[in-house]
Amino acid sequence: MSVLECRKQEGAVFQLQRARRSKRMPHSYIFSGPEGVGKFLLACQWGKLLLCSEPVERKYPTTTTSALALEELDDCCDQCNDCKLVQAGNHPDLHIITRDLVRYTKDYRKAQLKNLSIKVIRDFVIKAAGLVPSHGRARVFIINEAHTMSTEAQNALLKTLEEPPMNTFILLITSQDDMLLPTVRSRCQSVRFGPLPNDFIYEELIGRGVPTEQGGFWADFCDGRLGVALELSKTNLYQKRLELLGQLGNLSYHSALDLAQWLVEQAKEWSQVYAKEHPETTPNEAMRRGQSYFLQMLAHTFSMTLRDSAVCTSETSASDPAISRLAQKYSAWACSRAVRATNRTERLIQANVNPSLLFENLILEYMIHADT
Repeated sequence: MSVLECRKQEGAVFQLQRARRSKRMPHSYIFSGPEGVGKFLLACQWGKLLLCSEPVERKYPTTTTSALALEELDDCCDQCNDCKLVQAGNHPDLHIITRDLVRYTKDYRKAQLKNLSIKVIRDFVIKAAGLVPSHGRARVFIINEAHTMSTEAQNALLKTLEEPPMNTFILLITSQDDMLLPTVRSRCQSVRFGPLPNDFIYEELIGRGVPTEQGGFWADFCDGRLGVALELSKTNLYQKRLELLGQLGNLSYHSALDLAQWLVEQAKEWSQVYAKEHPETTPNEAMRRGQSYFLQMLAHTFSMTLRDSAVCTSETSASDPAISRLAQKYSAWACSRAVRATNRTERLIQANVNPSLLFENLILEYMIHADT
């Protein structure tokens, strides 16, 4: 793959290229932005370029008249031995740092997966950064989910960030840069990544075999996060969403608690599958992720219902009959209140409040605001 294949992030690519061309490239970067918008992908390809022994020049693939489209930019050749080693995932000078590496430290305990521990930072970054690059060009460290570093780990990393060994580059990847210490942020150059266009996400999903209807839903649901859309499109969440629409359409006080329990159970089942596929994630993290996705589906459903109420009249009908049915049950005001209540519930989920009580309270609040 190529640096220039990281599409729709022209600002990030241009910032890195400009620093490289100036011969004054910072040794420490923070790649920040929403989850699934290409931060880790560009970091890996940028690391590949830094290690490439025969860089080439190519034009950025864009139809705009931006500066990127008007000049040749540096790119990895994909042909040299270094590029092939990176592509194979075993280049000795490219280090991907994740929480899961704690498994290979002394006295490992599963509870340590919650944070990117000081043990991982010391053993796999600080000590390794002091070694001479195996291939003589550079040594690149990509710290994924950098916001999960413990305070001790961040403090331990400060000296390496401020005075890194020659030809050592450290890229911190985060979706929550506010959780990094000010002392860490001040020692790194920030590179911002924005959400990707919905039409671009839709085209990518369809190109990978996702059915048209599902592609349209995930492109709208994921708010510019292609990585999230690709991951969710491979699960059964779309089918669960259809079940959820049916239950919301028939919601009554008699079925409210049943729906709340169904949501809790579905989130639990989904999280168990997710935890098996992502061993670096703790069971609690997987559970909160599952609960959040179902809450986001609820919020998205009421947002779509609100949109439907705004654009549809008696002479027009919604593209989704289930949404049209909900629009007859919930006014625009009720939908707005439902979205606010759902977002508030998601914040409480992240604070470890009892999920069963939260879902029950939320569904009952939907009923209070329903018109019928």
